[in-house]
Amino acid sequence: MKNVALLGIAMLIIVLAACKDEDVENHDISQPTNDTESTEKDNRPVEEEHNANEQPLIEADTIDITLDTLKQQSGGTLVSDVELEEELSDSILASLQSELVSLMNQTKNPNAIYDGLVGLLASPHYKTHIESVEQYDPGFEDPYLPDPRTETTEGERAAPNKAIILLDASSSMLLTVDGKVKMDIAKDAVRRFAEVIGQDSELSLVVYGHKGSESKDDQALSCEGIEDVYSMGAYDADTFNASLETFESKGWTPLAGAIEEAADMSRDFSEDVTVYIVSDGVETCNGDPVQAAERFTESADTRSVNIIGFAVDDTAEAELKKVSEAGNGKYYSANNEEELQGTIEKEWLPSLIDLAWAHTKAPGPWEVLGKRDALDQKVSQVTQIRKREDSHLHTAYTMIRDEEILDEEALNTLKNLLSERNESIKEIIKTLRSEKRDDINTQAEDIKKRVAEWQDEMYKRREERRNNN
Repeated sequence: MKNVALLGIAMLIIVLAACKDEDVENHDISQPTNDTESTEKDNRPVEEEHNANEQPLIEADTIDITLDTLKQQSGGTLVSDVELEEELSDSILASLQSELVSLMNQTKNPNAIYDGLVGLLASPHYKTHIESVEQYDPGFEDPYLPDPRTETTEGERAAPNKAIILLDASSSMLLTVDGKVKMDIAKDAVRRFAEVIGQDSELSLVVYGHKGSESKDDQALSCEGIEDVYSMGAYDADTFNASLETFESKGWTPLAGAIEEAADMSRDFSEDVTVYIVSDGVETCNGDPVQAAERFTESADTRSVNIIGFAVDDTAEAELKKVSEAGNGKYYSANNEEELQGTIEKEWLPSLIDLAWAHTKAPGPWEVLGKRDALDQKVSQVTQIRKREDSHLHTAYTMIRDEEILDEEALNTLKNLLSERNESIKEIIKTLRSEKRDDINTQAEDIKKRVAEWQDEMYKRREERRNNN
């Protein structure tokens, strides 16, 4: 009997133990013991339950924004059509509220919420304005410094007392050389040429071929359209440069008529007169440029007609050579921009110019400051984009906070993410501005260095000549 009783007790213990093990296996230890809390837990969506258990804290390097990612940013769905200066409208704010409700129903994870806010409110304006800053060029005037090696030991050649520049603006000057329009190249060369000879001579700029068109119906208008756009007088940089912007290449080529115009202008001049012609073609207005050049020089042997044939064919070159020979001048050939500039430097410019004004060719402090201000105006546009975007994102954050949907830890994480984003973009803009300011300073210093080296070389050449005489 005793053994039976012990056996019964043992079996009871085994059964009780089995029941206990079953209870432990089926019991969720994470469930609250309060019945109400348990019911609320059971009613939560499965996805929300999963996210609620995730750790909302993030690593410090989670926000990874670069200049390129900002430029590639297409913009949030709610603000893709919002102009930079616009505030969020009531309709957009209402849409934002609705989108946030939907987002909160999907996740409570601050990382995912941050991504959602960026997808709704990221600015679409970064690319345009960042590229505007990147492409900013201070545009310092490149000083024209004639090569001192072209000087002769026999002394300086005197610049002509009066110089007349004849610039061909016929339609053929619209053609390109190495990807650049011939007219643009010629204008730049003439501008530089005038800058230097204008230091010692009065000058005039006469343009021809810029009236009408290359149509036969416009031939008469074009051939008669010879214009003195800068009247004979002392050189003024602003006025002369402005005169170069008053015409474009359009029509026919009245080369003879242009030389005749130069002769009429200089009829009463007692000083030496030299004509400089930049042309890319032959006479097309039935004139005789050779005869016109002969007439120009017959009144005085101190007059001459010099010509640069700019990217011309053999036929045009042969005719232009005859014109320069008839005008007691020289003919030079230039097939590209470098050769055109080189010809003017080595052949048409006075040997040595007064050095007193050379330092003004380098950017001064006020000019550099002006270039920096111009850059900062562009940078300020990017800064405005950053501030406006940050304001929109924090508007959304405030809505989330006021709804009291996220716990304090998740809210703080989201706030830190938004702040980190703003600070990262601020640093990117600061770095971009610093790099572009360095570019401005580097360009200015490079020009100053070149001017100083040129001055030193010219002074050296002057001293050598003085010692040799």
